[in-house]
Amino acid sequence: MMRVMETVLVLNDEQESSNREMAKLRTRNEKLEARALKLDGELTDL
Repeated sequence: MMRVMETVLVLNDEQESSNREMAKLRTRNEKLEARALKLDGELTDL
């Protein structure tokens, strides 16, 4: 039973880490999309 609880704790920690990493990647993706739109607009103005 103790082993199962240890496994659950490890999996929960990995899930939290994955969620944080996913949030960072979403933020980075949003910034890159905004930059791409800006550059596209500048290209259109040329």
